[in-house]
Amino acid sequence: MQFLYVKSCGEHTLTIDGEAFAHLCQSRRAKVGSTQALRNLHDDTLYTYRIESISRKSATLLLESSQILPNTPQHFSHLIWAMTTPQTIYKALPHLNELGLGKLSLYFGRFSQGGARLDEGRIERILIESCQQCGRSSLYQVEMLDDFHSALECYPRASVLDFGGEVLQTRAQAISALKEGVFIGAEGGFSTQEREAFAAQNRKIYGVDSTLILRSQSAAMAMLAKGI
Repeated sequence: MQFLYVKSCGEHTLTIDGEAFAHLCQSRRAKVGSTQALRNLHDDTLYTYRIESISRKSATLLLESSQILPNTPQHFSHLIWAMTTPQTIYKALPHLNELGLGKLSLYFGRFSQGGARLDEGRIERILIESCQQCGRSSLYQVEMLDDFHSALECYPRASVLDFGGEVLQTRAQAISALKEGVFIGAEGGFSTQEREAFAAQNRKIYGVDSTLILRSQSAAMAMLAKGI
């Protein structure tokens, strides 16, 4: 773990309890007098606190120093991903975080799984845990769009990852495409009607240099990895 997330860190004196206390003082067995790295994932600042005291269910920490030390992706990247199962999305979130995703837009496509909804609190907890592990200093944005047509309207410059598309040859191409947003289909890809809508708007279609069929989450991660 690269740091501990505490929402209110930045204050001179902190009292931590609950999950943060359990992790710091029970799992990591931190002692009085030791220093700990904390972030609030809002201001790109790395805070150093010293543990002043530990009781049975809480600990008091005093601020020793702070340093503006952003650890963020070099380039903005945006995926516009058709909903698969919630469990698939939850499992992919930390991987996308480690690969430097800037924004994730989710929409219900033709092959999306019913009307399943995601738990926003769970999404935030997963991303916080991932940031603590990989050292990233801010959370990426996750938004829910109503449907395919809403996604088209919101992101008119976005391209598409689909079978038979142009293979991205360079990292610069991938970075440019990801900056504007890339559509990723659900399991089964895109429907005929969705492909026709892309064609009618002259959307750029990209593909991967492989004869293997990728699952939806594999396609999302493969596209994002192209821009690292």
